[in-house]
Amino acid sequence: MPKLKLLLTALALTAATLTIPTTQAQAAITQTVLFNKGDAGYGCYRIPAIVKTKAGTLLAFAEARRAWCADSQEIDLVLRRSEDDGRTWSATQTVLSGTDDDPNAVATRGNPAPIVDYETGRIVLLTTMDPGTTSRPRTPYSQFSDDDGKTWSKAKNIGSMIDDPAWGWYATGPVHGIQLTRGAHAGRLVAGTNYDNGAGKNAGQLVYSDDRGETWHKGATDLRSDATPQEISVVEKVDGGVYAGARNNAGTSGASRMAAVSNDGGQTFAAPFATITGLTTPVVQGSLQRLRAVDQGDKYNRILFASPADPDRRRYLTIRSSFDEGKTWQTVAEGTRITSDWSGYSDMTILDTGEIGLLYEGGTVDARDQIRFARFTENDIGHPDAPLGATTPDLSGLHNDSYLRGGPIVAAGKFGQARDFDGVDDALQLPYAESLAVGAGDFTAMAWIKYGASTAPQAIFWGYNINEFSQFWLRAEPADGRIRGLITTGGNTAAVQTTTAYNDNAWHHVALQRKAGTLSIWVDGTQAASVAAPTGSVSPGRPFKMYVGQRLDGAHHFDGSMDEVRLYKRALTATELNSIRTTNSTTVPNVVLDLPLG
Repeated sequence: MPKLKLLLTALALTAATLTIPTTQAQAAITQTVLFNKGDAGYGCYRIPAIVKTKAGTLLAFAEARRAWCADSQEIDLVLRRSEDDGRTWSATQTVLSGTDDDPNAVATRGNPAPIVDYETGRIVLLTTMDPGTTSRPRTPYSQFSDDDGKTWSKAKNIGSMIDDPAWGWYATGPVHGIQLTRGAHAGRLVAGTNYDNGAGKNAGQLVYSDDRGETWHKGATDLRSDATPQEISVVEKVDGGVYAGARNNAGTSGASRMAAVSNDGGQTFAAPFATITGLTTPVVQGSLQRLRAVDQGDKYNRILFASPADPDRRRYLTIRSSFDEGKTWQTVAEGTRITSDWSGYSDMTILDTGEIGLLYEGGTVDARDQIRFARFTENDIGHPDAPLGATTPDLSGLHNDSYLRGGPIVAAGKFGQARDFDGVDDALQLPYAESLAVGAGDFTAMAWIKYGASTAPQAIFWGYNINEFSQFWLRAEPADGRIRGLITTGGNTAAVQTTTAYNDNAWHHVALQRKAGTLSIWVDGTQAASVAAPTGSVSPGRPFKMYVGQRLDGAHHFDGSMDEVRLYKRALTATELNSIRTTNSTTVPNVVLDLPLG
């Protein structure tokens, strides 16, 4: 391994934390300046990339640009390490500089795309080089570290593997790549690249390695003349696919993000890159990072996206979230804005503490003034179901413990104890969990109810949406002398109702069921009514909300007692419904929510 050149900068070994001023709309985060313009004689630091190693060390990369911020000049690739989750940082070390033969020669070394092999601990680093005095040719390189980023191998030209002599511009990353963990290609390393073909077309491309980064292959490619997908960030989907998010350099204001998916480990795209509607950014690089995955025991999927949120200028760096594997994106809370300063490129990782680590360009005057490291939690950027306050336990085995809103008190139940709802602000908020999404399948939702004090509409069970294209609900409507249930799928609705409200202050078991194209309502073990039901999912949106005892918007509060609230992902038989009604059976399979409410 060659000896690394250390940059003894004004930032000491401990990298003293500098607090970035925050506003009310910003997350409660800790921020540290890692690279500051002027440090070590460099006029500018740009293009951040960050990974967490197998040992838990953070490696923060940046381009150290000698004369202000031009893209092609004398540029070295530098690195700082943290072994305590970003609280302190090492001095800056140079990972790559100069030409192959002379590390002190003028050359551009940049576009870092680090990838951690979590099986071996090796960190593979893809970069791109140009002569520095001109921006062509652009050549990809690869090198690695087997000692947690302390030293690095000599960079190897891999142009013959993933470049082409006919191509013009070429760039790796710049953002971390990934190692696949699911499916037939588990262990594969995947990163994003882009190029122009020298004939008027531009391509977004994935490259991959199946031998720990020793050799690389050209993979999924979208070559086109109507868009410029570049600066690709990748994340693995829970189904084993690769989601590739790209900057469209030919995009219009506020419509410059594109995405494509590979279902074969990065070898081909299932469809060309398509513009992401509703994800507002300027024309700039953005970064992706998975935070949660249901196949790893989480209640929901969550992928984070970091980018400036102003449609025209690089400022307001903001965290957006996708809960449906990249189909839609949204902010969850006001705290998702990381800074109100100017801001630009970024990269993210998940710390051993569970915190989110964000490395980004920022400045009060110019987004290129500094590269900052921010550390924050999911609480700071918002949970989709605001999990605060006391809970009542779920006995389904899926841990869908539900939140007691308003304070429904313990009361005598049909079986053991129940909860009494005051008709004002009491309710149960179910957690946002994929296990509660019944989708297009059959389901049975049920509860014991006892009420009669109010004639106002009173929600028993409400899921997913309200006055929207997809939902289901079960509601008591005593003023109209009925209990009514409804489902909506893609705008098609079916409603079913009883002929009495059962508001006699006695316990009644009510259930709403979808079964093989029929929607039915059951009371006290008998089917009271049924209608034809539309096909399709009642829960396609992410995230969704579910409540017991109120409508999703806080209206229609239940005034009375409830007991034994359950949800099954299938249509129960009459025998099964009656076994639950008469003996409170807990052995009926496929329950995804079981709230005794004691």
